[in-house]
Parts: sequence; C-alpha cells; structure tokens
Amino acid sequence: MKFLNFKKIVLTLIIFTSFSAHAYWDKGHSAICQLAIDNLSEESKKEVNKIIGNDKKWCVWADTIKRDRPQTRSWHYVNLPEGVYEYSHDHCPAKGCIVSALIKQIEIFKNKDASKRKRKEALKFIGHFIGDVHNPLHIGYLSDLGGNRLEVETWNGNGKKTNMHRVWDGLIPNYALTKPLLFLDIEKASPIEIGMSHEERVIYWINENREILLSDAVGYVARQSFLDQAYFEKNVPIAYYRMSFAGSRLAYLIEELLGN
Repeated sequence: MKFLNFKKIVLTLIIFTSFSAHAYWDKGHSAICQLAIDNLSEESKKEVNKIIGNDKKWCVWADTIKRDRPQTRSWHYVNLPEGVYEYSHDHCPAKGCIVSALIKQIEIFKNKDASKRKRKEALKFIGHFIGDVHNPLHIGYLSDLGGNRLEVETWNGNGKKTNMHRVWDGLIPNYALTKPLLFLDIEKASPIEIGMSHEERVIYWINENREILLSDAVGYVARQSFLDQAYFEKNVPIAYYRMSFAGSRLAYLIEELLGN
C-alpha cells in the first residue's frame, strides 16, 4: 500500500514539477549522508562530528576535487563489458575504480592511528562513493562512458537533448528527493550482507546495482532515447530506494568501522 501511495505521489510530481536534467547529484549525495548521520548511535554521531566538523558539503567534496586531483576521477565508477552482470577484479583498471577506491578508503578510516586529516578525507570519500555505487549509471559500459554518450530526450524537456547519465545523476533523484529518504534496518532489509568482508560487500553492491542497470525499466540495454512519463513513474521509486539503501548502508558501515 505504501509503495502504491508513493507511485501516486511520483505521478503528481512528474506532472506538476519541473527540474533541470542538467542538475548534478549534489542533493542526492547530501541526502544520503544526512540519512546516515541522523541514524547513527549518539556515540558514533559525536565521533563523526569530531572528524567532519562544520563541513556541510562533506558528501559532495569528492566531486569538487576532480580537477585538482585528476587521479581520483576513475574512483567514482567502474565499467563492465556489455552483457556482463557481475564484477570481477579484471574490470578495475590499474588507475583504480570505485571498488578499489572504496575499499582503500575504508581501510584508511578504520585505522585509528592514521592522521585526522587522512581519516577525514577517507570518510568524505566513503560517504560519496557509497552514493555513487548505488547509482546504476556508475556501473555502465565503457563504450558510452556510463551513459554519458547515450543521448536522450525527456518528455518534459521541451526538445532539449541530455544524456542518460545526467538524467540519473540529477533529474530522477531530484524527483525522488521530494519525499524524505527511508532508513532501512540492513540486518533485516539485506541480511545476506551481514558477515561479509568489506570487499565482498562492495562487490555485492556493485552487482546489485548492475542488475538494476540492465533491467528493462532503466532502458539502458535497449538504448532508449526518449524517456516518457511512464519511464519516470517506473524509475523514480527505484532511485528513491537506491538512495535509501545507500544512506542506510553507510550508517551501518560507519557504526561497524567505529566499533560502536
């Protein structure tokens, strides 16, 4: 019943609300991290606040440093060949990918002997990368750069062209975020993760996201070029639950890494 009500809300928003398809996913990243922070234990919340301080943009920081630190660009995604559903280490290039980067930053953050600066950076990377790893277009094909070269037109875009990556980075999350994200008990919502190593868990998230990307609803495999109203009705709820899982998993991971 709740899902049906949400679909009605989505339909109303799509008809009466206009967002830019060129808006980046800053709002999504911020909402994911805020969901995590709001649901930490008081002890963990205090520890995170000590590390992050007054940095309100900590969850979007990783996008802002790409120009100054170009070696981090490849850390935001991983490309898998067409027709491949599951990640293997061969898919991560020598320059790194989101899998190797996220695992490395987890190792840095959980090392309490690391400097405060390194642990702060690591947490900012972790928060951002967990958002990226739940965005289906960050696990796309190399041939179209994760949908950046897949030109699309939206039903309410007045004929303006954009690309599928931008739609999933900005437009669809913006519609989804008109409803507060839902905090999920990971032990109940995804019990298979419990007991996995950090690397196994990250790869599980990648494979889960890849399956969504290759589903009929997303239209990526079919190279769908016109995204009609029905497309948004199907995919806004998907983005909503992707972001809800991201924030919930981030909270679970932080608690685990802090030992609380």
